[in-house]
Amino acid sequence: MIKDLPLEENPREKAIAFGIETLSNVELIALILRTGYKQESVLELAQRLLKEIGGFSALSTVTYADLTALKGIKQAKAIELLSIIEIAKRLKNISTLEKSLLNPYDIFERVHNQLMFLKQEHFLVLCLDNKNRVLKEKTIFIGSLNMSVVTPREVFKEAIAVNSAKIVLVHNHPSGDARPSHEDICMTNQFKELGKMMDIEVIDHIIIGWNQFYSIEANQLFESQQDVKI
Repeated sequence: MIKDLPLEENPREKAIAFGIETLSNVELIALILRTGYKQESVLELAQRLLKEIGGFSALSTVTYADLTALKGIKQAKAIELLSIIEIAKRLKNISTLEKSLLNPYDIFERVHNQLMFLKQEHFLVLCLDNKNRVLKEKTIFIGSLNMSVVTPREVFKEAIAVNSAKIVLVHNHPSGDARPSHEDICMTNQFKELGKMMDIEVIDHIIIGWNQFYSIEANQLFESQQDVKI
């Protein structure tokens, strides 16, 4: 148990003395697990847990089945750990709820945790107010993207429903490579033209990869500036 660890190895005492932010990832997990079992201390169990699930970042997608498949992790420990992970996700959502999306990085920060670990492509629309705050976020489609399945009607009706004059298109690449396909570019340009006709500005299309993103708007602007001859 945590209380049985030597003082210099006890994460609870360390957190009290120096602050919770001084704890390592393993020590934080050990605090949640509280106890090891007869063959491993709680710190050893926490270290092995992170190793076997694929590292600290894998906690964002770990499942109940993944956890209970590990030796030393039973129902109670699995649920307690999952509850902490869910609290972290909800706090992240609350912290970004009222933030204005002023640049592509702001958009990436808002959506990357929910998108970059997914195994299928998800297409989202963010409907914005005049201060670029999100009025509504809606997943329009899940699967392989093309213009025939992601229809303008579905996208723009979300903006109309909340009286939004601006939208951002977002989707993920499960491969981890955020670079757009030719179809991604064509889809973006088509939605922009349709948006002009409806007086709804498509301000960007962000593609989410593994710890990376691609802004079609920013890259098209850069390319157009490169083409200007002085």
